[in-house]
Amino acid sequence: MSILELHAFPASPPSRAVHMALDLLGLEYKYVDVEVAVLDGATRTPEYLSMNPQHTVPVLTDGNLVITESRAAMTYLVSQHKPGQLYPACAKKRSQIDQRLYFNIGTFYQRMRDCVHPVCFGKTKTVPEEKKEALKEALMWTNQMASCGYVLGNSMTIADVDFLATYSTLEACDFINLAPYKNLKVWAARMKQQIPKYTENCGKGAAGFGDWFNGNYSKE
Repeated sequence: MSILELHAFPASPPSRAVHMALDLLGLEYKYVDVEVAVLDGATRTPEYLSMNPQHTVPVLTDGNLVITESRAAMTYLVSQHKPGQLYPACAKKRSQIDQRLYFNIGTFYQRMRDCVHPVCFGKTKTVPEEKKEALKEALMWTNQMASCGYVLGNSMTIADVDFLATYSTLEACDFINLAPYKNLKVWAARMKQQIPKYTENCGKGAAGFGDWFNGNYSKE
C-alpha cells in the first residue's frame, strides 16, 4: 500500500490546509518540508518540475497519483481514505462545500493574498486602502457564513479547514482589525481546539508568514 506524501512549505496557507486535513483524518503520511527549496528556487529543478510543472506548493502524492492543488487534495483525502461528513457522498451537500472552497480560493484567500504578497515579496511596504476594503467585504461575507458555528451549518466540513488556513494567516499578519467579525473569532477558537496538532501544523507556519509580512510592512 502506498504512503501518502505531502511536499509543503509551512508558511503557505494551502500547504497548512492539507497538513491539517491529514491529521484531522488520522492518516499516515510522510511530510517533506520544501521551505528551503521554495526560498532558493529549487522548486524549479527538473526533479520537482517533473512532479509539478507549475512549481507550486503543496503537492500531495498517493502512489502514482499526484495532486498539485490543495483543495483537490483535501477532498480527495476524505473521499478516498476517510469518507464522512467532512465531505459527504451526497452531491447536494458536496455542492455546498464546494461553493465554500471556491469562495475561499477565488475571494477570501485571493483578497488576502492581494494585500500581503506584494509586501512579502518586497514590491511595496504598504497595503492600499482599496485592497483592505475588498478584504473587509470578504471578511463580512465569511463572518456571515460562520453564524451557525461553522462556515457551512453546524458541523465541521473540509471547508472549515481551508478557511482556517486563510484566517490564521490574517491573524498573524495583523494589518487589519478582525474584532468586528465576532462569528469568525468564536469559530476560529473552536477550530483551533478541534484540529489535531493545530499549533504544529498551522499555528507555527502562520506565525512564520506573519513575521515575513511584518518584516517588510510599514504601518501608515
